[in-house]
Amino acid sequence: MPVVFRTQALLLTTAQRLFILNQISNFPLYYLPCLRGLFGGDSKDETKFPCSISWMTRTGLPRKSTLLLWNAGWACMACAFLMASTKTIADGLKAAFMLQMYVAGFVTVVLTPMQGPDVALGSTDALHCYAAILYVADHVVANEFVLGVKLTSPFGIGFVIISLLCGIFQLLRAENDKYGRLFYMKVIGSRWLSFAVFKWALEVGFMLTENALFLVFLFGMTSEIRIVDDV
Repeated sequence: MPVVFRTQALLLTTAQRLFILNQISNFPLYYLPCLRGLFGGDSKDETKFPCSISWMTRTGLPRKSTLLLWNAGWACMACAFLMASTKTIADGLKAAFMLQMYVAGFVTVVLTPMQGPDVALGSTDALHCYAAILYVADHVVANEFVLGVKLTSPFGIGFVIISLLCGIFQLLRAENDKYGRLFYMKVIGSRWLSFAVFKWALEVGFMLTENALFLVFLFGMTSEIRIVDDV
C-alpha cells in the first residue's frame, strides 16, 4: 500500500462503503421513532441528544447494525492486507499493525459496549474509553504509514485538526466536567452563558467532531492508492 492490485482495491473500497454506511445509518436507526426502540433500543424518554457514537451504538438496532457492518468492513480490510502481507517485510508489518488496530476496535465496539453514563472516561467504562483512544490514535498511524494519506494532504490535515478539536471537547468533559467547569469559570463566566448551556455545547461539539473525524478518515482512506493489474 498504497500500490494495490485491483482485487485489493475492490476490497478496500467495499470496506470503505461498509464503514460509511454503518456510521451514517446510526442516526436514523437511533433517532427515528419507528426504529429506535427495536431490539431493546432506547425508548423516546431514554433517547439522548447530543450523544457519543459509543452511546448511540450500545444497544438496539444501531448496535446490531454496527456489529454486522463494522466487522464486515474489517473482514474486507483484513483480506486486502493479508494479500499483501507476504510480499515484503514492510507489508507484513503493515498487516500486523492493522490487526492490532482491529483488536483495539474490537475491544471498544464488541467486547465493552458503553454502560453509561455517556461521559468522558467514565469509571464504569474505563476499558472501553482507553481502547477507544488507542483506536482513534491508530487511525493517524494508518493514514500516514499504511494507507499513504500524508498528514500534509487535505484529508490528513483535516483528520488531525478535527481529532484535536474532538480531544479538547473530550478533555473538557472528563472527570465529571472538571476541566470544563474550570474553563467556564476562568474564561466565560455566568454573565454570558449558563453552565448547563455551555455543557450542552461541549456535548454537541464532541458529537460533531467525533463523527466528522471518522468520516474524514473514511472518505480519504482510498484517496492515495494506485491500482495495478492483478498478477
